[in-house]
Amino acid sequence: MFKDRENWGMSERLILALMAVWVARVTGDCSPPPQLENGSPTKELTSETLFDVGTTIMYKCHLGYIFKEGILNGSRSVTCTKDSTWTPLHAICEPRNCGIPGKIPNGYYEAPNTTFGSEVIFYCNKGYQMVGRNFRMCTADGWDGQVPTCEIITCGDLSPIMNGTTPPPPYGDHWEYGMVATYSCIIGNSLIGAEKLICTETGGWDNDPPMCKVVECHRPEVPAKSKIEEGIGPTYKFRETITYVCHEGFEMVGKSVIECKENNTFVPAPPTCRPVECQLPELPANSKIGAGFGPVYGYRETISYVCNEGFEIVGESVVECKEGNTFIPAPPTCKPRDCGNPGEILNGYYETPNTTFETKATFYCNAGYWMVGRNYRLCKADGWDGQVPKCEVVECHRPNVPANSQIKSGFGPTYKYKESISYICNSGYEMVGKNVIECKGNNTFVPAPPTCRIPKLSQLRKTGETKHEPPPANAGDEDGLGTTGIVISCIIGICVGIGGAAGLSFYNKKRESVGMVVAYWYCHWTSNPG
Repeated sequence: MFKDRENWGMSERLILALMAVWVARVTGDCSPPPQLENGSPTKELTSETLFDVGTTIMYKCHLGYIFKEGILNGSRSVTCTKDSTWTPLHAICEPRNCGIPGKIPNGYYEAPNTTFGSEVIFYCNKGYQMVGRNFRMCTADGWDGQVPTCEIITCGDLSPIMNGTTPPPPYGDHWEYGMVATYSCIIGNSLIGAEKLICTETGGWDNDPPMCKVVECHRPEVPAKSKIEEGIGPTYKFRETITYVCHEGFEMVGKSVIECKENNTFVPAPPTCRPVECQLPELPANSKIGAGFGPVYGYRETISYVCNEGFEIVGESVVECKEGNTFIPAPPTCKPRDCGNPGEILNGYYETPNTTFETKATFYCNAGYWMVGRNYRLCKADGWDGQVPKCEVVECHRPNVPANSQIKSGFGPTYKYKESISYICNSGYEMVGKNVIECKGNNTFVPAPPTCRIPKLSQLRKTGETKHEPPPANAGDEDGLGTTGIVISCIIGICVGIGGAAGLSFYNKKRESVGMVVAYWYCHWTSNPG
């Protein structure tokens, strides 16, 4: 029973709400008004859910926010209309801007911005100190607190000194930052310490006050082999000095200037003078010592240098031992001799990596010219050796015409560069080599002329040779050579032996039937054929 009542109560409330909405739609009432970012209605709306037509709601901004400039008062409210809607809300709440946080004389401030919740930090210029809080906050009512002040830093009074005068502040009764206090002593006294004191940004002085006292130093004994250049005594006041120089040929050990201090003593002690002594310097490359071999040298003693063959000296050849135990000037250097241009060659050119000692310059002739003379020169100690070669026009002389041949083209007797000769062999001969030779740069034809030889057996048979039986042994053998082998009769009367060294015999045979003489050439072997 109780559960049913609870369900009925929830249903009843839902029905009432729906009815309220329906009533609002029917009567023209409005639902709750729109919300304003960083703002709210001026009148707190508690339990109201429906608003009558004509109801106007005014808005305000939250603490620290203000309405954006240019928004009219009418735009800061909404009104419920007959169609159950609110008029548009145009108001905008933006953070309050506190503006300039205030000027601080002798100082400055830093702030990322000047809106609500921002913080500004104040600083004082150098020599000033801040009085008051060094920051301000931008609140809903503007900048809180006060602008601090920057007051100049002051230093305390100076203590009086004996036998001297303590200066008073130049203005008023205190010393301010940057002021200088200058001390002085009574005549006859020397001021020991800082003569001027400066008031610093910390409110203290940069030095302690000086003191005034009588100071008198007596001239010390002059060191051996030296003399006083400045500061002739016999007595010296505080901070007066003596300057020493050594005699020629001696060098100083110690400080050349000494000063009278407050304890009536010169500081540092006077220097000493010792003889100048130079050590043998390192020998320059490609050089040797001509005179002055050391190894230790006295004042004004010298070393004389000479360069090795093919090298020349750069600098002074003689150096002298001077003050400071140093040779003046510094030892020279030796550089390779430069032979310069190896010479121009007409109708040619040269190539060389450089023109210094032991370098080779190689000469070349242009095409169509040949070289007369040695084709190179060497850079020696006394310059380029030899002579520049010459490039003369190439001229070849016609070689002897090979046996059993004749010139087809290129009839001499002399030929220029790249001119050629063409050969042909006489009928019945074959050529061995190139048929064309050309005049080259060394006045020589290249390649060598060809030769003309009798064709090989295989070639003869193609022309119609006939084969015959050999004659009887010793027939017609007038020289007693003997005939063994194969006899070949040739149309042109030539026989080629095959398989070994051959001898030739000739015999005649009369052919009565044809009335002519046929000449037979036959080959015979003096050794067994291979």
